[in-house]
Amino acid sequence: MMRTVKRTHLAGVVAITVSAAIAGCVVTGSHTNQPAVTRPTLETIRVDFPAGDADVDIYWPDTAAPAPLVIVAHGFLRNRHSMSAWGQHLAHEGLVAAVPDLPAWSDHARNGRFISDLRAYLCSGESWKQRIDPSRVGLMGFSAGGLSSLLSAAEGNDLAIWVGLDPVDRDGIGAKTASMVKCRAVVLTSEPSACNAYGNARGIIAALLRCEHFSVAGAVHGDAEWPTDWIAQVVCGRSTEERGNEFRRRATTALLEALAMPPGTETRGGAR
Repeated sequence: MMRTVKRTHLAGVVAITVSAAIAGCVVTGSHTNQPAVTRPTLETIRVDFPAGDADVDIYWPDTAAPAPLVIVAHGFLRNRHSMSAWGQHLAHEGLVAAVPDLPAWSDHARNGRFISDLRAYLCSGESWKQRIDPSRVGLMGFSAGGLSSLLSAAEGNDLAIWVGLDPVDRDGIGAKTASMVKCRAVVLTSEPSACNAYGNARGIIAALLRCEHFSVAGAVHGDAEWPTDWIAQVVCGRSTEERGNEFRRRATTALLEALAMPPGTETRGGAR
């Protein structure tokens, strides 16, 4: 049985609104006529699926029409808060961003099923129909979340795009599954290190049918997480805004291209 408990709160995004909006201007540089902040709304729901139960933060853009959906998956030993700035940023760009806590610690297949369950719920639930366009959906994941979202993408024939943010494979299951992903795939990687299993995403990259791979020069694993923290920087190396912006710019461009807004679509904050 699936159940949800909703908690809507705008104040919860205030702490990251300014930084995300500034970063969004740095990343895209293409919305000079749009106000600096469009004030997306953050809604937290609790879901209970066969694959597990978890909290999900949904960042709603200030749009007049149903918007594309991107599900954003966090990395190993992390949670939805470690990808919160990604959610805020994508909503600022006019996309609905769903950022869940993944229910399993290291069961990537189970996490992949959870992502698929979440996608099905958000794309078919009666309460979401006026706000989400189910024909334009993408998945994005960081590190182990890149693997879980890849496994989910392999099940979705009508996905528009999968974006891997320095994804990390486990026991070769990503490489074995990648050839089943039919949608556009964009993989952004940092320099090989222990934190990304010494670049073992290369097996995934080689197996993907429609892959665009970009290596961010000098980047450390945490550059792809947003926001990252001091623990990640102690373990994986110091992150920089410049390298983080490169991940954000390329990922945002790919998502907006794949989930292109229909002609005439406008945000309530201004024309796109």
